[in-house]
Amino acid sequence: MSRYSIPSKLFLEMGGWRQPLLMVDRIDDYKYGENGYVQIVKHITYNEPYLLGHFPDDPIMPGVLIAEIFGQASEYLSFITDVCDIYFENFGVELKNLRDIYAKIHQQELLDIIRKRRSQVRGVLAAQNLKFKDIAYPGDTIEVTSKLAFSDPTGFKHYSVTANVGKKLISQGTIINYREAKHIINGT
Repeated sequence: MSRYSIPSKLFLEMGGWRQPLLMVDRIDDYKYGENGYVQIVKHITYNEPYLLGHFPDDPIMPGVLIAEIFGQASEYLSFITDVCDIYFENFGVELKNLRDIYAKIHQQELLDIIRKRRSQVRGVLAAQNLKFKDIAYPGDTIEVTSKLAFSDPTGFKHYSVTANVGKKLISQGTIINYREAKHIINGT
């Protein structure tokens, strides 16, 4: 677990999800740049509503929700990278990792950038070549890493993603993210 965390209220503002579909509990690490990545954590508890039916006598984390965790982690990577780029454009200061972001997280300028950027974009995600290699159970903590593999000429970003429970790899593959500007209604 990182010593540098994003406060939970702000963490919720950064993502476009709410319960019951909020699948990221914490961002553990972030690195900006060509070899950038995000590492997130999802704790699985018996209280998760989807575990009631998947399966009642032997609950396991549904693979489709692991894919959703991949998508949310990848969107956090894109979003935080956007925020770092905008911050650099406005103030000439590079934010290269979670520690740098943490140092500025309470500055109104950074908060304004986060809120404005969240209001501007939305993403559409697709999963490609996901492989499920093992099972996650209630009580497990899923650790996901998402790395930008490449951006194609049409604006789609392809992320290499892995999910581990401890040292055990449970899933891996590619998530594709297309982000667009939100349309403004009523000409405002």
